[in-house]
Amino acid sequence: MSDDTRTPSSAETGTVQAPAPAPHDEFVPPVTGRKRTLALVVVLTGFVLDLLDITIVNIALPSIRDGIDATAATMQWLVAGYALAFASMLIISGRLGDIVGVRRMFLIGVAGFTLTSLLAGLAQTPEQLIVLRFVQGAMGAIMVPQVYTLIQLLYAPKERGRAFAAMSAALAFGTVGGPLVGALLTTADIAGLGWRAIFLVNVPIGIAAFIAARVLLPESEANRRERLDLVGAVLITLAVLLLVYPLVQGREQNWPVWTYASMVSGLLVFAVFVQHQRTRTDSPLVPMSLFRHRSFNAGLVVVFLFQGAVMSFFLVITIYLQIGVGYSILRAGLSGLPWDIAVPLLGWLSARAITPRIGRTGLQLGLVLLIASMFWFMWVIASTPQVSIWQLLVPMFIGGAGMGMTFPPLMGYSLADVPGNQAGSASGVVNANYQIGVTLGIAACGTLFFSLLAAQTPHATATVVPELRADLVAVGVADTQAVEIGDRFRDCLESQLGGADPTLPPAGCDSAGLAAGSGTTAVIEQRSVEASQIGFQRAMVGTLWYSVISFVLALVGSFLLPRR
Repeated sequence: MSDDTRTPSSAETGTVQAPAPAPHDEFVPPVTGRKRTLALVVVLTGFVLDLLDITIVNIALPSIRDGIDATAATMQWLVAGYALAFASMLIISGRLGDIVGVRRMFLIGVAGFTLTSLLAGLAQTPEQLIVLRFVQGAMGAIMVPQVYTLIQLLYAPKERGRAFAAMSAALAFGTVGGPLVGALLTTADIAGLGWRAIFLVNVPIGIAAFIAARVLLPESEANRRERLDLVGAVLITLAVLLLVYPLVQGREQNWPVWTYASMVSGLLVFAVFVQHQRTRTDSPLVPMSLFRHRSFNAGLVVVFLFQGAVMSFFLVITIYLQIGVGYSILRAGLSGLPWDIAVPLLGWLSARAITPRIGRTGLQLGLVLLIASMFWFMWVIASTPQVSIWQLLVPMFIGGAGMGMTFPPLMGYSLADVPGNQAGSASGVVNANYQIGVTLGIAACGTLFFSLLAAQTPHATATVVPELRADLVAVGVADTQAVEIGDRFRDCLESQLGGADPTLPPAGCDSAGLAAGSGTTAVIEQRSVEASQIGFQRAMVGTLWYSVISFVLALVGSFLLPRR
C-alpha cells in the first residue's frame, strides 16, 4: 500500500483506529451507513442522560425533600455536587479519551452512570444521595467529552453539521424537555416510586446504551506513549472547584467575602496551570497548540456566551412561570414544547441547506433570532402579569429556531481544525468551557433576577396596598386596623421576595397571621398574589436583558469564525 493511502496505527492516532485519509485528503470513516447512524444515536443517548439528570432533579427537589426528610442545605448539594464533579472532571476525562481510547472511556462512563443511578434510586438517607450525585456527576463527565470526539471520528468535516444538528436536538430535549419528563415521572408515581423514578429510569436506558456501544462503536486502543499529566490534573481540578463552588453556593449565602476570595484564588491557580502546560513538553493535559487555531478560540468564546445565555434563560423562565405566574410543573414543562420542536427542525434545515449555502451567516441569523425571541418575551411578559401558555408559543418557537440554527455549525466551527489525536483534549476543553459558562450564566442571571425581584417589590406593594386597605374596609375592618395590616403586608412581602426563597413567607407573615377576622384571609391572599406577580413580571423583563446582551456579544464574537 502506498504512503498516501495506508492506514495509520493506533499508536499514531491515539484514538479510534480509523482509516487514513484517502488521496486528496478524503475522509474515510471507520463505520458507515446505518451502523454509523445507530452509533450516533448511542453516543447521543449518553449525552441526553447527563442533561436530563441535571434538569430532572431540579424539578423533583420538593418530592426528594419530603421523601427522605432532607434539609435546604441537602437540596443545594444534590445540585451543586453533580455540577462540581462534572466540571472538575471534564478536561481530565477528555485527555484520558486520547490516552486510553474514546470507546473505552465512553463505556466506563455509561456503566458508572447507570450504576450510580440505580444506587441513587435506592438511597435511604440524604448523605447517601449527595455522595451518589457527586459520583454520578463524575461519570457524566467521563461520558460527555467522548461524544464530541466520536462525532469527529465518525463523520467527515462536511458531514459533521448533520451530526451536530442531531446533537442540538438532544441538547434541546435535555434542557427544555427535562423539566417535563421530571414532572411526568414524579407526578405519575409509577409503582409508588415517586421521585426515585427519575434515577431508576436511567437504568434500562443505560444498560441498552452500554450493550449497543460495545457492538456499534469503533474499536479504540490505548496510546502507550502518552501519560496523564497528574500535576496538571490536580491544578485544573482545584482551579475549577475554586471557581464553580462559590458560584453555586454564593447567592444562597448572600455572597460572603470567602466566595470572592475563592474565585480570585481559582483564577490564580488557573494561571499556574496554564504556565505549567506551556512548559510541559511530554503529554500535556491541554496541548497549547489547540489555541493556535483561530476557529477553536473564537468557538470557545461564542459557546461560552451562547450556552450560558440559553441555560440561564430556561432557569429564570421556569422560576417565573411556576412561582411568579402560578403554573404547575407540568404546565411549565409544556410551555417549552415549541422550543423543543423548532430546534431539531431548524437544526436539520441548517445542516442540509443553510450552512452549506451561506456558511457563517446562517449561524449569525440564528443568534439574531434568539435576540428577537428575547425581545418578544419582554413584550409578552410586560403586557400582563398573568401570561398564558398561548402567548409563549411564538417566542418559544423563534428561540428554538435560533438555537437550532446556531448550535450545529458552532460546534463544527469550534472543532473543525483540531487534529484527530487531540480531539479528546479539545472536547474536554470545549465541555469545561461550556460548563463554566453555564454555571457563570446561571449564577449571574439568577443573582440579577432575584436582585431585581427584591428591588421591584416596593413598587409592587405600593400598587397593591391601597387596594388591599380598601378591600379590608369593605369587609368590615376598621380604617386604622386596615392601615396597620397594609403596613405589615408590605413589610412581610418585601422580606419574602427579597429572601433566598421567595416562596416562603417569614414567620407570622402568612395570610392567616395577617388576617383580622373572617373574610379578610381571602382578600389578603388575593392581593399577595397580585403583588407577587407584579414583582416577578418586572424582574423577568429586566433579567431578559442579560440574555439579550449575551447573545449580542456572541454575535459579535461569531465574526472571528471562518466564513465557511
